[in-house]
This record gives sequence, C-alpha cells and structure tokens, in this order.
Amino acid sequence: MSLPEGLYDAFRENGAPTYYGPNQTAFMTDVLEAGLIFAFIILAISFYVVLPGIRGKERIFAFIRITSFLFIGAVILLANFTYDWEVSEIKDLTTKYKAGSKADIHADVAVHIGLRGINITLKGLPEIQNVDNLNETINYNEHFDWRWEQGRFGFGIFAGRFNREFRAAQFRGLPLPVLWIAEYFTFDGEGIRWGRHYRQAGWYAHIMMWLALPLWFLTVILFYVLLRYGACMLMLTGAVMVTANIIWSSIRNFNELIIPFTETKQLVFTYGGSYWINLIVGIVCIILGLIIYLMDLRFPTVISSFFGVDVLQDLDEVQEEDLSSQKTENGGMEMDEMPGSSSKGHRSAPPVPAEAESDDDDDEIYEPPMFHLQQQERKDDLYQKRKSRNLTKRWQAPRRRPPPPIPGDESPEELYENAAFNRV
Repeated sequence: MSLPEGLYDAFRENGAPTYYGPNQTAFMTDVLEAGLIFAFIILAISFYVVLPGIRGKERIFAFIRITSFLFIGAVILLANFTYDWEVSEIKDLTTKYKAGSKADIHADVAVHIGLRGINITLKGLPEIQNVDNLNETINYNEHFDWRWEQGRFGFGIFAGRFNREFRAAQFRGLPLPVLWIAEYFTFDGEGIRWGRHYRQAGWYAHIMMWLALPLWFLTVILFYVLLRYGACMLMLTGAVMVTANIIWSSIRNFNELIIPFTETKQLVFTYGGSYWINLIVGIVCIILGLIIYLMDLRFPTVISSFFGVDVLQDLDEVQEEDLSSQKTENGGMEMDEMPGSSSKGHRSAPPVPAEAESDDDDDEIYEPPMFHLQQQERKDDLYQKRKSRNLTKRWQAPRRRPPPPIPGDESPEELYENAAFNRV
C-alpha cells in the first residue's frame, strides 16, 4: 500500500531531512542556573498550593517559613554554581578582531568569574559588522574552566585544565580580546599567579558552600523538632556562608587584576551579585538564628506558635530538674503517695536535714499533698508497676504455699496434717 504523496514532505526540500530553525538562546543564559531557579520555583509552588487549606494567621506563618527556607537553599546552590563572584565590563571598546586582520571592531566586553572558572563575552556594536569584506557575526560567550588541579607549567597534556582550554581556543581562532583576557589566567610565575590564586579561592569557597547545604537541610528539620537547636544550626549555616566570602576575598589574588585595552578602557574587577547575596543572606541567617534562640528562651509561646510546634516538647526534662531542685532546697517531700498504691516506680523523698526536725515545722505535716508528676510520667509509673507485677507472678507463683487454716475451725485430721506439714 503506497502512502499518499506529500504526507511527510513538510519542511523538506528536495527529499532532504526536515530543517529546523536555529535555537535562539541568549548567549548570556546559564542553563544550569536557570535549571536550579526553575527547580526551586516548582518546590515553592508545590508548597503554596496547600496554603489555602491552612486557617487563620497560620497561613501567613507557613508562607513566611516556606519562602525563607527555600530562598536560603536557592541562594546556597546558585552562589555555588553561578559565575558572578567578580565581574567587569567595558562598553564600546574599539579593538582588533582576529590575528592576521588589520580591521578594528566595536564591541562590548564583559568578564564573569565564578568558583569554577570564568565566562568571557564579546558582543559587537552592531552585532554584524563588515570585517575584511566579510559580514562577521560578533557574538561570543566563551567559558574557561580551572577545576581543580593546577597541573604542570605550560600547555601540554599534563598542564592544568585552564591552560589546555586556552590552547584549544587559540587553535579555534577565537577573537583577540577573548584570548587576551584568558591569557592573564595562564601566568604562573614571577609572583604573577592570578589563575592559581583564583582557583584556590574557588576550591575552598566551594567546599564551604557544599557544607552549608546539608546544614540548611538540618536547620529545616530541627525547626520542626527543637527550635533551640534549629536556631543554632541556622546560625552555623550563616557562619559557613560568610566564611566562603572571607576565603574568596583573602585568597583570590594578592595583586589586583587589571586588564588594560587602552589608556581609558580597562577591566577592573569588582565583587558581583553572587558574592553580595551570599554574604547578605549569611549575615541574615546569623541574626535570625540569634533572634529565634533568644525568643525561645524569653517568649517560647510566641515563637512556638509561629513555627507551629509544641512549646513543651523540649521543656519536660528542664521542668522536672527545676522542680526536683526546688523541692530539695525546701526540704519537703517530692510526692505524697496515693492511698492504696505502691511506692515502687516513684522517686523517694529526700532526707530531712537535722535542723528541720523541730516542733516549729510540724505545720508542714498538715499541708495538702502536692502532685507534680505529669500525665506521661504517671503512665510510665503505671507501666512499670504492671511490668513488675507480672514479673513477680511469673517467678514467685511456683514457690508459694497455701495459707494455714483459721484457728478453731480445724478437724483433728486437719490439725494432724498441718502439724506434719510444719515439721517438714
């Protein structure tokens, strides 16, 4: 059965495969950065969907908690992978285009430095220019990576990753402004070691950022278990993030990197968005953790209602210790035994000091009994009683003997049997 003519001929010319237009992706777009942002947006939407089911002011509290937790996690990951720790840019630069060409071009040059490498962009003004009678599209975004070994000096197979990528870019014939910038990071001698210092700073800073990620996970978990420990973990997360900024600022270079093109056009590097947002969020985490810790000490009910946790879940042990110490100082009984109940499983009363044994303290005998045990402690005592009673019956039941008869009701035969039983 033959197929109708023209059924699969759409977008085809002369029987060739289907032709699709170019994917118009912006040259400055970082796919990994966009993916991380999209992932956190999906998580935020997933949590926001359930907010209408929460009543009253708890809805606002839940919105604030979700937004702040996800924002901190997004900042940690984005600062770790983005290339905006240092930036520099030159507008309307007139420079040579390629080796072997005398033509000049007008373009914007920008450099973005991250923890793992650099991005160099070159965009023409206009984008299509006549260079050596050729219409050249000047729109470059080149990435050079230095992860993580320094390698040998030079550009051979045992050299560092950055040097090998730089030599490959030379063979590809990239524009001179891109190669001129990248060459500054290949120097490794005579005190000029910008590439080595930036690589070391990125190495240690990225370790701190990876450490901040599990600390953030623990912070989120502990805020629903113990607020005090969650506050301490939040402060530790912020301290680690700030440490990454300190490491980057102190190791990145000892000689300031300035790349000149002309007398007035120079690339002078400044801290970028990733550096500042990581520093600000780290400081905010330290401050918020300290505030939550102090509020948990002074206003536990208010902070517990904000996080939606039980205010007494981490105070039972503290209350028991305070009560026992207070009773010991007063010299009173810890608990009066209930009539008909066994004292096993309860704490014994502390010894009365010798000074307290006087006639003036007799009034304490007539004071009403005080019961300070919580419901959970009573349940534990009842469980221990039942457990000990079952254990006693199991081991002592075979050893028990029948009780003797009541005197006066025995027959002569029974008296003889009891006497013989007692002799045995």
